[in-house]
Amino acid sequence: MQTDQFIPNNKVSKKTILAIIGTGVMSFCGILLETAMNVTFPTLMHVFGASILAVQWITSGYLLVASLVMTLSSYMHKRFKLKQIFAWAVILFFIGLFLCVSATNFPVLLIGRLISGVATGMTTPLLFGIINHDIPLQKLGRYMAIGAIIVSMASVGPTYGGIILYSLGWRAIFWIVLPIALIASVLGLLNIEQTRPVEKPRLDLMGFVWLAGVFILISLAFNEAAVHGWGSLNFWILLLLGLVAGGLYVWHARHFAFPLINITIFKYHRFVLSFVAYALCQLINIGMSFLLPNYGQLVLGVNSLLAGLLLLPGSLLRLFLMPFGGVVLDKRGAALPIITGISATLISGILFFSFQSILSIPLMTIFYALFSGGFSLTFSNLLTDGMKQLPGKLKGDGNAAFNAIQQYSGSIGASLMAAFISISEINAHGLSTVSATARGSQNDFLVLIGLELVMLVLQIVNFRKARKQIGAN
Repeated sequence: MQTDQFIPNNKVSKKTILAIIGTGVMSFCGILLETAMNVTFPTLMHVFGASILAVQWITSGYLLVASLVMTLSSYMHKRFKLKQIFAWAVILFFIGLFLCVSATNFPVLLIGRLISGVATGMTTPLLFGIINHDIPLQKLGRYMAIGAIIVSMASVGPTYGGIILYSLGWRAIFWIVLPIALIASVLGLLNIEQTRPVEKPRLDLMGFVWLAGVFILISLAFNEAAVHGWGSLNFWILLLLGLVAGGLYVWHARHFAFPLINITIFKYHRFVLSFVAYALCQLINIGMSFLLPNYGQLVLGVNSLLAGLLLLPGSLLRLFLMPFGGVVLDKRGAALPIITGISATLISGILFFSFQSILSIPLMTIFYALFSGGFSLTFSNLLTDGMKQLPGKLKGDGNAAFNAIQQYSGSIGASLMAAFISISEINAHGLSTVSATARGSQNDFLVLIGLELVMLVLQIVNFRKARKQIGAN
C-alpha cells in the first residue's frame, strides 16, 4: 500500500534496503558518467574536432533522452514488473557503455551516451518509486535523502573525470565504472520485489508525442540561440512551437482517460511551487557542474585534474548534509532546511559573479562548497515536500513528473550555460577566446543568481500557504 499515513510498524525490510541500494547505484553510475564527461569537453573538442556546442550534447542529449523516458515511468511501473524494468535498464546501460569505450568518432560516442540516457531514465524513477511506495511516511524524509545522496554522489563526477582523464585518458572513465555497475545489477535483480499488482493500462502514445515535442523543440531552440543569438527568428519559432506542444498535451491529458502524466497533480498549488523550484534547483546544479570545470580549463588555463578537483570538497559536503537535511525535515518541517539552503546557493552565486575578475581555483572551490551545502539542504527536501502534497493515487504521476523535470531541467541548464558562452564568442569583436569565454561565463553567473532569487520567492510563498493551511485547520 502507498505510505500516505503513519503506520505503527515502520520497519523497512532488508530486501527493500538492498533494492534501493541496487537501483540507486545503477542510477549513480549513469549520472556519474554524465557529470564526469563535463570535464572532458576541451579534450573531446580536440580529439574529435568538435565545437563546444556539439560536445555539450553529450550532456544535454543524454539528459533529454533520460527525461523523455522518465515521462513513461508511471505507465511502465503499472504495466511491467519492476524487476523487468530494471533488467532492461541494465542491458541498455552496458550497451551504451561499450559503445562509448569503443567510439572512434563523435557520433558513435553520442549514440552511446543517448542509449545510456535511456537506462538512467528507467533506473532513477524506479529508485524513488520503491522509496515512495515501500517506505513508511515517518521515515520518508530520511530515505528520500538517502536516495538523493546515492544519486548526488555522482556530483563527484567532474573530480573523478578530471583525475582519470589526466592519468589514464577519457575512455578509462567508462571502464572503471563497469565493475560497480555489475555489482549494482546483481543487487537489484536479486532483491527487487513486486509489492504492487501489475495492471494493463493503455499507453498514451499521443501524450508521449506531445511531451517529446515540448522537450525536443525547446532544447533545439536553445541550441539555435547558441548559434545565432537570442534575437534569432528560429529560436523564437522553436520556443513558441514547444510551448504550443505543451498546450496540446494539457488539452490531450484533460480528455484522455489514462494520460501519460495526470495533470491533476498541478491542481495542488504547493506541489506546483515545489515542482518548479525543484526544476530550477537542478537546472542551476547542472549548469554549475558544466560551467565551473570548463571555466577552470578554458579561462584559467588549468589542467583537467585541477578543474575536476575544485568541485571535490563541495561534492563530499553533500554526502554529510543531505541526510542531515532529511532528518531536519522529518523533525522540524520543510521550511527551515529549504529556505536556508536556497539562501546559501544565492549567496554563492553572488560571490561567483562579484569576484569573477579575481577568480582562482581556491576561491571557486570555497564558493562551490557553499553552493553544495545549500543544494544539499534544498534538493531532496523539495522533492519530499512536493510529494507529500499529493494523494496516494497520484504519487506515481508525481514521481514521474519530478524525475522527468529533474533530467530535462539539467539538459536545459547545460544548454543555457553553453549558449551564453557561445554567443559571447560569436560576438567577440576582437576579444581573445579566453576573454570572450570569461564574458559569457559572467552572464551565466548573473542568470544563475536570477534563477536562485526566483526559487527563494517561490518557497517563501509555498510556506506562507502551508502556515495558512495549518491555521485554517
